Amino acid sequence: MKLLAALQKEAQKLTKVKAEAERQLNAIGAAVKAFGSTLAAESANGRKKRGRKKMSAASRKAIAEAQRKRWAKIHAAKKAA
Repeated sequence: MKLLAALQKEAQKLTKVKAEAERQLNAIGAAVKAFGSTLAAESANGRKKRGRKKMSAASRKAIAEAQRKRWAKIHAAKKAA
């Protein structure tokens, strides 16, 4: 009988721990929800998200050309080997 009583006490302790964990999880969920609505309100108030910077056509062309040169160098090394 002592074993059964001990197991019941442990079960009660675990139930209390579970309830506390659920309470904390609900509090965190509410905080995340509130924070998300705050961010949405700020963006609606005229704050703008920062977009990606545009790359000029000349820059894209220079990068593409440099990559083609690297590929050509690698392919030339493979053919020589």
